[in-house]
Parts: sequence; C-alpha cells; structure tokens
Amino acid sequence: MNWLINHFREVVMGMIYSVTVNNHASHSAYFMVFQNDPTQWAPNALSLAWFARFSNPSPTSRVKFQWSIDTGFSWAETGELQPGIQFIATETYDPSGLNNKITLDYNGAYRFVNPTQGPDQSRFYLAESPSIPIRSAAAVGVTMGGSTVYAAQARPNQNLAFSPRPKYFIAYGDYEEGGVIDVSTVNNPLELPFPAGVYALTTTLNADGTWDQPESLAHSNASRLRLLAA
Repeated sequence: MNWLINHFREVVMGMIYSVTVNNHASHSAYFMVFQNDPTQWAPNALSLAWFARFSNPSPTSRVKFQWSIDTGFSWAETGELQPGIQFIATETYDPSGLNNKITLDYNGAYRFVNPTQGPDQSRFYLAESPSIPIRSAAAVGVTMGGSTVYAAQARPNQNLAFSPRPKYFIAYGDYEEGGVIDVSTVNNPLELPFPAGVYALTTTLNADGTWDQPESLAHSNASRLRLLAA
C-alpha cells in the first residue's frame, strides 16, 4: 500500500501547471504568482512572492509561468519574518521515497537532519529540534516546484505538518520573487482555478487593470482559431 501511495504522489506531483498572461496593462510592472492560505501550515506563517517576472505591456507581450506541485521544505536566515523582507533559501529538502519528514536542527548553524517517514504519506512533516534558539533568526518554508511558497519563524520544539491543497493567484505590481507579502494588501489579485484535467490557463491583464477570466489554453486556442476563420 505504501508503494501505491508513493507512486500516486510521484505521478500527480510530476504534472506541470502553467499560466500564460497577455500583458495589455497601462504600465510596466511585475507579474507575481502566489498562494494565499499560509495558516493551513502554521498560525504565524506568511505567503511569499512565489514567482515574479518584470513585464512591459504591448499588444503582443506575453508572460508564462510554469511549475510542478512537488512539495518540500526550506530554511533561511531572515531575521524577524515580516512583509517586505526577502526569503532566500539556504537549504532545501525534497522528499524522496517514503521520507516525507525532516528536522531543522541547530548546532551553531542551522541544518536539516534526519530524513524519515512521517505518520501519513499524504502529508509532509517538519520538526524543529529543542536546540533551535528561542529568538531564532531563521525561518522555515514550504516549497512547491522548487521555490518557497510559505514561511514561518523557526521555533524550538515545533512540529509542523502540511497537506498540499494549493490555490493559485496572480497579481501585477511592485513585487520581487522571494519577497514576504501580506496577502491582504495585494492589489487586485486574480484567482487561477485549475479544473480537473486542466493544467494550462491563459488570461489577459487589460489597460484599465481588470483581468479576463482565466480559461484553459485549449479553449483559448479554439476561440482564436474561430476568430481567424471568421
């Protein structure tokens, strides 16, 4: 049974998701993809600018983001974790096989140690050892697609568990990849729903700041072909 669960995880996490954005905005800025439910992992967790890319608008300007949903953990020495600072991972842990649990330790420097099997193969576990300083300068993060999605201040004797249920959003503005954000202040974000069996979406940011409703890339291409044939 464990083999079957692990095989299913590998198949699902190997799927590549993408969003393509047509940039018809009135000014240049950064597209930023993020997830907005950090407290499902830890009460004091914050979201990060998961991906960000600068873009100049034009009738033909297009930006594409793509990712897989393989989940892991990271840590960085951030100081006090708060919106506006950068989280640049010092070390990451990508679970392999049945080892879906890792421990953050401190022996004068932070480090991941003791990869092992957690109690539930559908979840991912991060333990923080008693040696972590009470006023820790480190933060721990959840990664997806190799980049950190959420982060929380490291604390001694914490046990965190994460179940991937991602909801994706995109925004346009002054963002930097890896920047810690307050999702309540993100201006005009657009949710990117991926229905079952859909892995590629497309949308347009218009000059007045509105977004076109995301649609599957296949549907978008079919619409384009109909317009060309008209």
